[in-house]
Amino acid sequence: MKYAFKKINIASPFPTRQCGHSCQTEKLFVYHDPLYARVTAFRDEENWIIHYSMDLLAFDLKHRNELQEQLREYYRDDRILVLTSTTHTHYANDVRDPEYVACLMKLLYEQSILMEYEEIGDVTASFQKIRSTAVGKSRISGYETNNEYLSLIRFYREDDNFLSIVYYNAHPTVLKADTPYFSAEYPGYVLKRLEDSHPDTDFTFLQGAAGDISSRFVRDGQDYEAMAKLGDALYDQIQDLYKEDAERVPLMIRYKAVPIEYEHEFTPIDLSRIRSDLSEREMETIRLGQIERAKLEQSSNQIFGRLIKEALIVALDLGCARLVFFPNEIFSWYMNFLKEDNELLVSYSNGYGPYVLPPDFEYITYEMFTDTLTRETKEKLIDILKTI
Repeated sequence: MKYAFKKINIASPFPTRQCGHSCQTEKLFVYHDPLYARVTAFRDEENWIIHYSMDLLAFDLKHRNELQEQLREYYRDDRILVLTSTTHTHYANDVRDPEYVACLMKLLYEQSILMEYEEIGDVTASFQKIRSTAVGKSRISGYETNNEYLSLIRFYREDDNFLSIVYYNAHPTVLKADTPYFSAEYPGYVLKRLEDSHPDTDFTFLQGAAGDISSRFVRDGQDYEAMAKLGDALYDQIQDLYKEDAERVPLMIRYKAVPIEYEHEFTPIDLSRIRSDLSEREMETIRLGQIERAKLEQSSNQIFGRLIKEALIVALDLGCARLVFFPNEIFSWYMNFLKEDNELLVSYSNGYGPYVLPPDFEYITYEMFTDTLTRETKEKLIDILKTI
């Protein structure tokens, strides 16, 4: 087995807008903390997996495909599978800015081919999973999901924990929408603390099914200090997991990729069903949702220029756990179709798609206005999650 890891600073060299809130219209050039692409690569005789976890709101499928093709051509090896995912921070550079994306793609490629692989021999891995509302829980009044999870996957060379993957599912939107600087938000904050505490371990982050989960009803403020407070709580829980002697099993790398075509429809939304007990913030987001819906119906375009017509779902089996990479801002309800003991749903990966609510969801929310997938498409997704 060969292994490589690299942190690439992906901050734009020129001013850009942020990406994540409609009010982010001004270009900025102030970074409160670094923005990274954390690149993890494993290579054996049969597989070559390269995963990019990026401090971005999203990363388009066509760019993932382009990066994979470039690396396959450079190394003359069609085994390479590129997996891309984002932390989904709403305070990173604008991925709708073509100049920034061109710069980002060039940087990812050039730094990837400079990665140095080392022989690591036999590897074991462990998996831990607990329920956690340290940073977020359901952000919809009256609706509880009970699918807020923190997981830790550790990789060992003998007794050396050389890599750890942190998985959590909550929107990185603790900060205010009009925050005047770029930030990796709580994922970057937590990883920095872990890197300081475990200097011999590489760390990366996977954002889970967080379509309906945020810090809205957990936080006591929206400045950096409030975000750090929640990050500290999550960090403490991760440190508690480190104290446990988790079972290790041999690492194996197997994957299955399933493409799926999306069908869309604009089903009328009955606004008379809006609940009377919603918070002011929820009512504001519903108004924003109506605006987005009107834009979609008028232009038939999605946030990044089109309604997504196809998606790529990839299941990566590591022996100790299975990771299902899924592009959309999917509700945590869909985690119920995975095995609770060792499977995780990774959102914002291998592309980016709008919200996916459960069929017949009864709560009127912002997310509902950008969910255009047909019932038949959702049923196909459920079948894939059950069988992949």
